Amino acid sequence: MSSRTAARAAAASLILVGWTVVSGCAELDTAVNGQLSSVAPEGRTAVEPPADPSPVEAETNVQRSENGLPPLDASERLRDSACAKADDMIARGYWGHTAPDGSGGPSTFIRQAGVDYSRAAENLFYSSTGGPDPVANWMQSPGHRENILDPDLTRVGVCLRTAAYQGLPEAYLYVQHFATPMSER
Repeated sequence: MSSRTAARAAAASLILVGWTVVSGCAELDTAVNGQLSSVAPEGRTAVEPPADPSPVEAETNVQRSENGLPPLDASERLRDSACAKADDMIARGYWGHTAPDGSGGPSTFIRQAGVDYSRAAENLFYSSTGGPDPVANWMQSPGHRENILDPDLTRVGVCLRTAAYQGLPEAYLYVQHFATPMSER
C-alpha cells in the first residue's frame, strides 16, 4: 500500500458519520471548518480568523453537480455556526456531533447563528496534516455523502480550525453545516 493510500485510509478512519435534523428531529449527519492557533495566556485557546472556506464549499458543489444536483448557496451564518461548533469541540476536548454531556449538537449552533431551518445536517473531519481532502473523504462515507448529495438542502457553511487537538500538536478540524431555511419550505 502506498504512503498516500495509507494516509487516506487513516484519514478516512477519522471521519465521523453525521447527523441530520429534519423539522427539529434528530436523524443522521454533521461537519466542520475553521482556523485555530495554539494556547493563549492563562491556558485559554487563542482563536484566529477562519481559513477561507470557499474551496471546500466549491468542491462540495462539484460533487453535487457531478450527481445532477443544484449547487448549495454559501451562507455566512452557517460558516459562523460551523466555527462555533469547531471552537466548542476544541475548547471542551470532544469529537462528535454532540458533547459528552449531551449538549452542543449541530442544531444548537445553527440556531444560535440565527438560522431558522426546516432541515439541517453536519459533517466533521480532522487530520494531522492539511493534505487530506475532507470532501473526498466525506464522499467515501455513506452518511456524509448523503448530506452532501441531499437534494433538500440548499445552504452550506464550512469552517477550518487549526489547533492542538485530540493529542495531536496540530490538527486541521473541519466542520460543514448544511441547512434549508424555513422560508424555502
